Amino acid sequence: MDCTLDHYLLEGYLDGELGFERTLEVEAHLASCRRCTAEVQSGRDIRGAIQRSDLYDRAPASLEEKLRKLTPQKKNVENEFSRFRPWAWAGGGAAFASAALLLIFFVSRPAIPTAEQELVASHVRSLISSHLMDVISTDQHTVKPWFDGKLDFAPPVRDLAAQGYPLAGGRLDYLEGRTVAVLIYRRALHPINLYAWPAADQGVAATRMKTVQGYNVLSWKKGGFEFRAVSDLNGDELGAFAKLVTP
Repeated sequence: MDCTLDHYLLEGYLDGELGFERTLEVEAHLASCRRCTAEVQSGRDIRGAIQRSDLYDRAPASLEEKLRKLTPQKKNVENEFSRFRPWAWAGGGAAFASAALLLIFFVSRPAIPTAEQELVASHVRSLISSHLMDVISTDQHTVKPWFDGKLDFAPPVRDLAAQGYPLAGGRLDYLEGRTVAVLIYRRALHPINLYAWPAADQGVAATRMKTVQGYNVLSWKKGGFEFRAVSDLNGDELGAFAKLVTP
């Protein structure tokens, strides 16, 4: 893909308007083209600056107080009920029906997603929203410093290109109640999202794998970090990847 074609695709890439295959094609080009990478980063910086919270003014407390005074006062519920006492049984029936509907809702609503389902949702979301990477680089000495000041920890970053798992970039994500580092690797056309954050202790947990909606989720703990790797890559190759990340 030449840079002329990329130039017309970059806006669509930044806005999340490209399909999955086209997104992978653009990101593969960005990994080897500094000019287009700089243009994408510039576009993201501009979007980030526009969304800064200091560009907005919070309404003063005096305005909230004025609005409260304009709100009609609540009526006396007991007096209102006594006025319509003949219809009390009808109201009770309606209340019972409402309670029954609420019961049906809480019984039938979907269960809270598991940790693995949350990981897969994050992985898929990054692919379809064109937010796979915040920093695009195959150089670990570029990706690792990018996280400085954005996290309260320094994620381990390794270059595994020689082993067939080239580094592609990184991004921030929110998982299990905290902001985490995400390192993106590739195996042929298969992207791998590697999530990392500090563990509660220095213990070691062996790798365990689950398959959720066709994606393999690998979890382990080592070196003071929790790791989660998600990909549509087969289990054997994903397991080999985990061993390379934390030898």
